[in-house]
Amino acid sequence: MLQYAIPPAFKDELEVINAHDQRSDDEIFESLRCHVPVVGEKNVWAYWDGGLDQLPSWCRRNVIDWVRICGPDWTIRVLDSVPGSPNHALEFAPKGMLPRCFIEGTMTGKHVGQHSSDMITGALLYTYDGVKMDVGCILLRNLDRGLWSVLEDPESPYEVAAPIQFAQYLANHFLA
Repeated sequence: MLQYAIPPAFKDELEVINAHDQRSDDEIFESLRCHVPVVGEKNVWAYWDGGLDQLPSWCRRNVIDWVRICGPDWTIRVLDSVPGSPNHALEFAPKGMLPRCFIEGTMTGKHVGQHSSDMITGALLYTYDGVKMDVGCILLRNLDRGLWSVLEDPESPYEVAAPIQFAQYLANHFLA
């Protein structure tokens, strides 16, 4: 793991947090290949249509960091549309909640992956709860610190978290 020197002007403002998961990058990445049944609410859902082996290296780094930052309380899954994959989206998302074009794999065009991700998001969050993040999201802190603790608090008025883009509409790269 790389170590960086914090500039003296910022040392008093930063809190060093050790990674929850000390496995190597390769060990973490290999663990993401396994089908993990849903047993609770703390799920991070991501999607890459071509599967883990097709993830760009910078996205691979992001997902590995999610595992390290969130620790064992959260289950990180990268779903796909690879036939026979243990993490095929249809292994998790109920078919009755998805459009036929996704189920049958008949979508075409250069944005099939992005549209597929959008199609499964609602079904996954409604059915299992959790957080949906695009693999390009850089996670800076544990989801329990602030976000999830507010959403699970019965006294909190908040039930959903999403970024607002251009002060006009919800962005869909992160939803909880």
